[in-house]
Amino acid sequence: MIPRSFGDVDISDIQRLIDNQVAERRTLEFKRDLPGDTRDERKEFLADVTSFANAHGGDIIYGLAEAHGTPSSVHGLEVLDADAALRGIEDRILDGVEPRLPGLRMKWIIAADGKRLLLIRIPASTIAPHRVIFANSSKFHGRKSNGKYEMDTQELREAFTATEALPARLRALHLEAVDAAARDELPAGLGEGPRAIVSVVPMNYFRERLDLDITPENALAPFKPGGHMEAVEMLEGVLLHTDGGGQSRMDSYAVTHRRGRTDMVWTMGYLMNPTRDDECGVVPYVRFKEGLIDGALSGVGWLQRYSIDGPWVVLTTVIGIKDYILLIDNDHYSEPAWRDQASLGEVVSERLTHEDLVPILKSFWRLFGMRPPSNLAGA
Repeated sequence: MIPRSFGDVDISDIQRLIDNQVAERRTLEFKRDLPGDTRDERKEFLADVTSFANAHGGDIIYGLAEAHGTPSSVHGLEVLDADAALRGIEDRILDGVEPRLPGLRMKWIIAADGKRLLLIRIPASTIAPHRVIFANSSKFHGRKSNGKYEMDTQELREAFTATEALPARLRALHLEAVDAAARDELPAGLGEGPRAIVSVVPMNYFRERLDLDITPENALAPFKPGGHMEAVEMLEGVLLHTDGGGQSRMDSYAVTHRRGRTDMVWTMGYLMNPTRDDECGVVPYVRFKEGLIDGALSGVGWLQRYSIDGPWVVLTTVIGIKDYILLIDNDHYSEPAWRDQASLGEVVSERLTHEDLVPILKSFWRLFGMRPPSNLAGA
């Protein structure tokens, strides 16, 4: 796979493959021509695509001349209607693969002389294994360094088992972050009061063994860093946290994991009238919403800089909220929450947006016994 985010790949990346004589491998394959339309050619194309999805994902580049698996020049593709050509390929995949492939993306790359190349990026599938069903086929294909092969019974059994266990394994990663925040198992403790924890994990996290070069300079910043930040090198990666005003406390922190995921944690409440008999714990809604958006979208943005693509899983938990009220504005607030900790669920998205986070915001309102407004995405 080309080590760049899909949207950033351009002709210069293709030229580097040629100049550096980068050979085909388990996650990269070159084709001179677009897939043909005969029965065998269509089955061959679908076998190629599913083999990447059932393994570690990868890129197929059409329009490259190659010799013995090494690209030699830009051959180019002659296409009369570029959009129609993409739709035709999409239709072949939709009709010929089961279950449907999530996250597959395609785009044209234009060389300086106007020649076209086609890049198809197939992520490692989270619902593998996929089989080819075109023309009464029922074959599952895997992938090795020298190309695709038909998967055997043992490999299929292992693939199905891994898919079934994936949701629990992803939640376990998030629960580690929740436990660390609850126990203050960190170099500097969080401030008092309710806390929110947001984890961003790519769906193919367990399919790739990454070891990213994370430094305090390039790690994910915590929510509303404001002024000075402190960095802590950890076994898992790098923790950046806000300065707690010289009291060894912090309002927020972010952990950037070398394996390619992020956690963001922040305090979101305070005591109103703390020295009086009518003291009340308050959680401003805007503090939670802004933190959720920052933790989710910034986490995705950071991972994409390292060519880690979605689909993404965003998992959110709040702790320490018992007896706190949710403050919408001066005129709208809730009854005290009776739970101390709650999971707000997870969302899965190929291209994470504000709207994708609405289910989590709805759960947050309901946690305090309030009915969420219909226009929550803009509220």
